[in-house]
Amino acid sequence: MYYYTNMNIVTLIQTELNNNPKLPFYANFLKALQKGRQNGIIKAGEILPTHRELADKLGISLGTVTRAYKEAQKHSLTTAVTGRGTMLSIPAKHVDIVTEQQKYYDLSFISPFEYLNPSLAEALEHIDIHNREFLKYHAPCGMPKHRKAGALWTQKFGLNVSEQNILVCAGAQHALLSLLMGLFRAGDKIAAEAVTYPLIKELCRRLSLNLVPIKMDESGIIPHALEAACKNAEIKGLYLMPSCQNPTLCQIPEFRRHELTEICRRYDVKIIEDDVYALSLEQKLTPLASLAPERTFFIASTSEALSGGLRIAYIASPDAYFPLIEQSIGYSISMSAPLMAEIAAYWIESGIAEQTLWAKKEEAAARNVLARRILDGFSMETRSTGFYAWLSLPPPWTNKTFAEKAKELGVLTADCSHFALQSPPPKEAVRLALGGVQKREDLTEALTIIAKILRS
Repeated sequence: MYYYTNMNIVTLIQTELNNNPKLPFYANFLKALQKGRQNGIIKAGEILPTHRELADKLGISLGTVTRAYKEAQKHSLTTAVTGRGTMLSIPAKHVDIVTEQQKYYDLSFISPFEYLNPSLAEALEHIDIHNREFLKYHAPCGMPKHRKAGALWTQKFGLNVSEQNILVCAGAQHALLSLLMGLFRAGDKIAAEAVTYPLIKELCRRLSLNLVPIKMDESGIIPHALEAACKNAEIKGLYLMPSCQNPTLCQIPEFRRHELTEICRRYDVKIIEDDVYALSLEQKLTPLASLAPERTFFIASTSEALSGGLRIAYIASPDAYFPLIEQSIGYSISMSAPLMAEIAAYWIESGIAEQTLWAKKEEAAARNVLARRILDGFSMETRSTGFYAWLSLPPPWTNKTFAEKAKELGVLTADCSHFALQSPPPKEAVRLALGGVQKREDLTEALTIIAKILRS
């Protein structure tokens, strides 16, 4: 058993209690954590006392302490660590949210070649902009014609599903939020690969869901490691990007997909299949939603293929859970914007979406060749038409030192610490978004800077 030895946090809390006797305990607890981190008295990643230990030290009830810990997790100040307890969170830098970085070559954000997006003006010429239905409230699941387009779009991912099972969302992130809200409750455990999409971490923190890191290899999540977690941790859900994982580009092979779905059936685990980058690849494997349709929720996004500003994605849901997901959409945004959904439907049904995707894949192919040439000799995972690369860092570089050096020289990268569910991260590596700069000349300059740093 782990015993907490550094009692600085107790002193900090007691000071706040003395200074603010009228505030509830949890508020003083939050203030103590914030000040402790700001002043360096307690460090990010440091394990905090157990609930019982802190209650005994301060002479207060266990329930009062438990509430304070829950509030701290809601405010993203702490993180539950399976098998160890609660630790002070490492401040998150949202690498998959756009920020204004004018003076840098930004390879940290996966911008899917936005200059190749289809023409909005042309779309507006072909849709009925006088249709007042687009300005009315509709059911949270979306208008029937837009759900039909969603079913057609999911077919591009290799999934055949009825439009009756489709819900229209305001982008993949909203789809993910709607699923987490609708399917799980505070305290539930969600399994994910040890290195995974960073925004799932923040969403789970906000919803008081506990992410359980599962070991992975070059083929993604390891089935027997997932089964061990299901036996020991009462896993309720599994989050995966099975065809083109962010950030590692792992692709789960066919036989392993069968293993994973059988494990989830055995332990009644719901699967969220978030395959947003699958369309950037040539190879198509059977979706988990086809192997376990009764428990898998498939997210089919349009942003990566068509336009980041379109903010339309589709959820393919099993019949039994459809009302729960529709309810979540209604609670969060009432409904996705019908006009946006109409534009997406036009692009999908006219074939423009397919043409745009091919143009982006051609550009991605050229940029992957460029990246492999400039970074030749270094360990780097790429896909021939992938939108990003995963670069392993040679010693003595660490995630932090490399990212800082690259930024100093004008290049932003997304290092492994952003994606890791554990501290320290299991790997020294950075993700390089190949569409983060518009001109190939700028990408050449950014990658050349990366290469010089590595060789130094």
